[in-house]
Amino acid sequence: MTRDSAQYFYEGIAERFEGLDHPGDVRRRLGVVFDDCLGPGLAGLSTLAGLRTLDAGCGYGAFSSAAAERGATVISVDIGERLVARACARTGGRGLVADVCRLALRDRSVDVVISSEMLEHTEAPERAIEELARVLRTDGLLVLTTPNRAWQGAVRAASRLGLRPFRGLENFVAWRRLEQWCAAADLEVLLHIGFHPWPFHLGLARAARAVERHLARGRLARLMVNQAIVARRR
Repeated sequence: MTRDSAQYFYEGIAERFEGLDHPGDVRRRLGVVFDDCLGPGLAGLSTLAGLRTLDAGCGYGAFSSAAAERGATVISVDIGERLVARACARTGGRGLVADVCRLALRDRSVDVVISSEMLEHTEAPERAIEELARVLRTDGLLVLTTPNRAWQGAVRAASRLGLRPFRGLENFVAWRRLEQWCAAADLEVLLHIGFHPWPFHLGLARAARAVERHLARGRLARLMVNQAIVARRR
């Protein structure tokens, strides 16, 4: 793997990445991770304060920053040096430049793993799940968001038509397959929800939230553009 590989796409736009990210999508994903998935009540977790938290695929640091604001001890991980540097500058925390499929961290050494829209950009998503599970302590939580495989064809078509300037690696994961990989990695799925009932670029955010309130936890959630899962290490 070289610096020209598809895995390094975001490193190549590190200085522009935050400005290119869709603010509505980022806000929604932050809400999903920290309110819907890590809010009070789930798995007995009431706060991130003092918890060693790994932000896997940290990008420019939006999720690292949100975790640090909630008192977590954050380790920001990404494959790109400039991305990790930006995340660390934003949080004042520690950083690790690594492929998430091969993390230089001890077994059962972190309390919480956060990963938002990273899994699909790995060469081997199943291996990434195994590695994230490996570094979680017993009863530690994995909170992960990723696009739904059901939308892979539409997204690739948009890229081919030039509607989407993306040249990186994308391996979307099917809803059921994600649950199976978690189970195989000795993770107990506590919550699996859908969000973004249609592509966020279309707007209508208020209507989207209304649909999510009614359908995000039902069978139709499997048709939504994105999915979020919370799993506990056994």
